[in-house]
Amino acid sequence: MRRGFLILLAVAGSPAIAEPWLCTEADGNKAFNYDPQSAKRRECVDFPLSRGYVKRAAPRTDEYASPADFPRVDAKTQKRRDLARREILKRELIEEQRALADAIREMVEARQVRVGAAAPPPAALKRYEDRIRVHQTNIANLQKELGGEG
Repeated sequence: MRRGFLILLAVAGSPAIAEPWLCTEADGNKAFNYDPQSAKRRECVDFPLSRGYVKRAAPRTDEYASPADFPRVDAKTQKRRDLARREILKRELIEEQRALADAIREMVEARQVRVGAAAPPPAALKRYEDRIRVHQTNIANLQKELGGEG
């Protein structure tokens, strides 16, 4: 009885301390195997998790820094450019608001002209609605770009 217990303990304890083997099967798939017999197989690699197989990341270099000969702009010039850009955006916003007002007016006129004759065709109204939607989107984007003013 005691001998059987020791054999059972030896058999049961061996998989717990067995080391993993990375084996390549005949179909090319790789699988971990804890069978001690894997050590005798040519297609198995011992200690597949050892540090020797871990590729270390290269030390980080400052690869995102701009080169020394990269053109620089002084603060005064950049401020002028920012102001000019802001003025352009404001003009575009005014033009989009004007175009939106024109599109709304044209849609209202199209509906009024057709009221006496018949209902306006849905395709014509859809074109006006699409134009209005585009102008509204453009206005929202310009206001967002300007920081909410306008």
